[in-house]
Amino acid sequence: MKKSETIRVVELIKDVLILLLTCSALYLAAQTPLAAPLGELFREEGNPALPGRGHSAERGSGALPLAMVVNLPGESGLPGGKNMPEPAESVRYGLLYEQTACQELFQRVAGPLSEALSSAGTPEPVSRRQWERALTTALGVYMDFQGEVPLPVLAGWLSGGDTRLTATVRRLVLTVGEDGVELYYRDERDGQCYRCRDQVADPYLLAEALSGLTDNGAFYAFESDLYRKLDPDTLLMPSAPVPRTYSVSNPVTGGKAALEALVQDLGFSLNSTSFYSTDEQVARSGDNSVRLSAQGVAQYEGNEGGGMFPVLRQGEAGAMFDAVETCRQLALSALGPRCGEARLYLISVIEVEGGWEIDFGYSLNGVPVLLERGYAARFLVKGERIVQFSLCLRSYTDAGTTALVLPPKQGAAALASRGLEGSELLLTYSDSGGDTVSAGWSARDNTAGEG
Repeated sequence: MKKSETIRVVELIKDVLILLLTCSALYLAAQTPLAAPLGELFREEGNPALPGRGHSAERGSGALPLAMVVNLPGESGLPGGKNMPEPAESVRYGLLYEQTACQELFQRVAGPLSEALSSAGTPEPVSRRQWERALTTALGVYMDFQGEVPLPVLAGWLSGGDTRLTATVRRLVLTVGEDGVELYYRDERDGQCYRCRDQVADPYLLAEALSGLTDNGAFYAFESDLYRKLDPDTLLMPSAPVPRTYSVSNPVTGGKAALEALVQDLGFSLNSTSFYSTDEQVARSGDNSVRLSAQGVAQYEGNEGGGMFPVLRQGEAGAMFDAVETCRQLALSALGPRCGEARLYLISVIEVEGGWEIDFGYSLNGVPVLLERGYAARFLVKGERIVQFSLCLRSYTDAGTTALVLPPKQGAAALASRGLEGSELLLTYSDSGGDTVSAGWSARDNTAGEG
């Protein structure tokens, strides 16, 4: 073989090897958490990899809205000369206490929302009138989350990225504005509404994501004199909801065996863990202990300098997101296999000295569950470690029946008769330790700082 031919063969072999290595690298990259965060956001939340054995890359959101509203004005041009097929009349399509439908709609708008959070301009205060116009007249989508979600946490869940916005929100609106996309939100810390203009996110994509929906009569309390005594942003539907009833049980009544299974899911090694009983079941591994009561409440105490649950780096969204997501994954490890048809959602993130207190709750088909303790899981994060947590283990199963609920008008009158004017009319399940739960109307105080 001539020298020139030998060189060509060698170079060909090199090219083949480079191609194979490139394909291998692309395959491995596709398995990383940031390769497809938006797709993974909407997976059903199950039991992630056990703590201490590598955390799962899943990013199932703890912030799925309990309510969403799409507003499609009858005459709505888009910036840049782009136009979408428009409905002959204005359309208001609302979802309330419908977990699956909310999840599907949230998935449609997650991309534009993620872009808006990552490239939003400086927040500017807006008036009550401007907020209401964003809710009712602009082409856009309104989202009302079950709990209070810091925007850096929401951005991290959507894309793994960061946002310059620092507000904590329950309610936000993404609209098509004159110069692009506009993000409106109410900061739960001060009660003020804000607007951020964004010229990066594509308004055409948002409009396209919202197309094809039909009017179903959803409206806000401020649009009707019949509901003037409610929180004005209370979302209402023409008819009363028909919530399911659920049977409830304590999933950890098996004494030591139940505690062994629980601490294994939390990442304890049984070989290095001792068990004993007092008035509770106790597991201890070094300076780490879990106490399990007969009522199904598990409490963890760790050494602040060397606890077994470090906060894991989750992406580029910052320390708060890292803490919240680590706690969420740990909560799913313990509660996910045991809570039946309930779903976890983020209630709040409160800054404390040296860290955060992070609470999660249960919801059933988008309806929050009110527990006597106020939360399903509470974590204390300090020094980049989880040093304490408390879990209320409950299991919910569809009982096959529905509950009768007062029409919204009568529910609002009941709140007013109890002196609760200005409160939001909210459907909830109340779990006080019995064996069944049925939904009913509750009053939610949405004054600043109280949620």
